[in-house]
Parts: sequence; C-alpha cells; structure tokens
Amino acid sequence: MDSAITLPASLRDLKIKSRDIRHERKIPAEYYGKGKENLHLTFDYQTFRKIFKEAGSSSIVNLQVEGEKEPREILIHKIDYDPLTDEFAHIDLKQIERGKRMIAKVPIVIIGESPAVKDFGAILTHGKSEVEVKCLPRDLLKEIKVDISNLEEIGASVKVKNLTIDHEKHEILEEKDAMVISIIAPKTSEEVEEELAEEVGETVSEDVAKEAEEEKATAQASKESDTEKKGSEKKSEK
Repeated sequence: MDSAITLPASLRDLKIKSRDIRHERKIPAEYYGKGKENLHLTFDYQTFRKIFKEAGSSSIVNLQVEGEKEPREILIHKIDYDPLTDEFAHIDLKQIERGKRMIAKVPIVIIGESPAVKDFGAILTHGKSEVEVKCLPRDLLKEIKVDISNLEEIGASVKVKNLTIDHEKHEILEEKDAMVISIIAPKTSEEVEEELAEEVGETVSEDVAKEAEEEKATAQASKESDTEKKGSEKKSEK
C-alpha cells in the first residue's frame, strides 16, 4: 500500500447540492465496497485531476478519508463529465478485495511509427482506446503498449488477440478479433472532392429549407394580419 498514490477525501454534507460543491471547485463522489458502508465524499478538484492523470482507472489508490487512520484501497471506477465544460462532475470509487480477481479498464498506448503511414500516407485508425482486463489487484496494468513500427503495409492491423500481456495473470474480456489498430489507404482526391460536394450540398439543402420555412412563416403572419385588418374594417363600418 505504501507505493500507491494517496487521495485525500472529505465527508460530504448531503444538505449541500452538487452544483454548489462544484462551484467551490470540489467534486462530489461516492465510495462503494462489498460489505462496506457507502460513503458520500468530496475531493479538491485540482488534487483529484493530478492524481487521476497519474493513476488512471486501473491503478490502486489509497483513499484517505478525513477522520480515519487507515486508508482504503480503491479504484477510480467511473467518472461523469460536465457535458458543456468537460470537467469532472462526479466520481464513483470502488473498494478492491485483495486475493480476488477484479475487472478494470486498461488504456491502450501506441508507441513507434508505422512505415505505411510515414512512407505511403496511409491512415491510422483506432478501434479501441481501452480494454477490460480481469486480474488480481496486485497484477493491475496501468496501460498496454502497442508498437506500430512493424505495420508496414496498408491493411495491416492489431487485434485484441495480438495484444502483449501475461496470459497467466491477465484475461482480456473483449472479442479476440476486435480491431484495436488498423492501417487504411489514404483517400483519393476524387473521394475528398465527393465528400466536400456532399457536405456543400447538405448545407445548401438546409439553407434552402430554412429559407422556405421563413418565407412560409412570413406569408402566414401576413395573411393573419390581413384577416385581422379586414375584421377591424368591418367592425368600423358597422
């Protein structure tokens, strides 16, 4: 536990709304654990940001709750983001159980440079940025590296079954033939022109439709105005 990162947490006052907590540059969080009482917590925003950048969601973190002598071993299980600002909005923490296999999302990190991309202008596409891995807590992986320096031809790829892991310790819970990385041919000038033409056509169609709606609304408003005017004139004649 000494080598794990420590994340300090404060107990949350449930009378304070989440938006008010975030306004103070803090993050509301929930702690869950089998046979453990759930805890409502808050973190300092910048402290959590720094720790999450280092630990990610597949490293053991020591949760130090205010008033407790011993830290709790947890994983950062789930993060909700603000849809407008993309900032942390809410965190779920999961207690780990020593000696019991668990599931964690492990990020895939690309290293090297593909000769097909460098020499032929091919395009590198990403099928997966992370995979779910089942293992004991002591065997958790911070990342899985994929070296693409041997992807020399268009059509070359790396699938889940090609990922380098210790199969005695780790089990990847993904389809073996699921694509992780693939090299595809660059688009021809004709394909680029066609896509641009389609985009322009869609934009023009949208503009035309919008103008038609505006003209229709204007005509309707004018018609209603004329009707009201005629009605007023008839009343005046009477």
